[in-house]
Amino acid sequence: MLKYLLARLVLLVPVLAGVSILSFGLIHLIPGDIVSVLAGPNVAADSDVADNIRKSLHLDRPVLVQYGYWISGVLQGDFGRSLVQGLPVGPQIASRLPITLMLTAIALVMAVVVGLPGGVWAATTRGRLPDIGLRVAALLGLSTPAFFAGVAMVLLLSIYFPSIQVFQAIDLRADFLGGLKNLILPGFVLSLASAATVMRYTRGAMLEVMREQYVVTARAKGAGRLRVLLRHGLRTALLPVVTAVGVTAAHLVAGAVVVEQVFGLPGIGQLMLNAIYHRDYTQIQGTVFVVATMVVLINVVVDLSYHLLDPRIRQYG
Repeated sequence: MLKYLLARLVLLVPVLAGVSILSFGLIHLIPGDIVSVLAGPNVAADSDVADNIRKSLHLDRPVLVQYGYWISGVLQGDFGRSLVQGLPVGPQIASRLPITLMLTAIALVMAVVVGLPGGVWAATTRGRLPDIGLRVAALLGLSTPAFFAGVAMVLLLSIYFPSIQVFQAIDLRADFLGGLKNLILPGFVLSLASAATVMRYTRGAMLEVMREQYVVTARAKGAGRLRVLLRHGLRTALLPVVTAVGVTAAHLVAGAVVVEQVFGLPGIGQLMLNAIYHRDYTQIQGTVFVVATMVVLINVVVDLSYHLLDPRIRQYG
């Protein structure tokens, strides 16, 4: 296990290096110039003021040199300063990241709690009414964008349940349980498509496993239905389901950006969108790099889960 973990961590280095290059390079493809934002629209692009701003931000240097300045700071835990606000980027990300992580965790738990039993139930009632209803519900969940579901939820609650306060200030440090409660509704909206994905993967994996010879043999020997489902069926079907959960978790991190904007949550997604709107290159680079790193780490956790669930991977890993 330790050898496999070390191998994954070694492979993580070039992946994160590629992520840093992409997050830095893509930012420079955004149309517009941060200098015009900082200096004002009335300042000419070739004026001395604009030139001084470019020199102070190293924007007059080649892109590779700019990347060198930025990545050397990142390796020391310094993401630079916001070009618009002048505040350090790292502390801003650190203060908003817990909300995004908590929102993602709540949505992932909801997706697994709903999707896993739903997939097993659909597989055991294949072709009957529960299976058809669950498949239709999953199709609706996959077809409904998170921003549409969020806006619809806000409107419905505002009209029919005005006593429920949808938009509330969230401070996990001051009131963890209160902030957690206020994240349940956004987490539910974020989990809709993910729950449908987990359910479809679970149903497909269970249908395939239940046709295996060892399951048929266990039934013939008189094993109980619940034991066959859990010990012989679900346990073997967990590997593709873990894949679905891993993919879902990565999508949840990206989807949190939209949900945070709909519900006004002060997470890293809202920070990223505000930075994009103001062309704050340093802020964008930091947030994109952190979000991409989270996705990469989720994939590493999924790989480790394979190693724990599948003996064949333990043998050759």
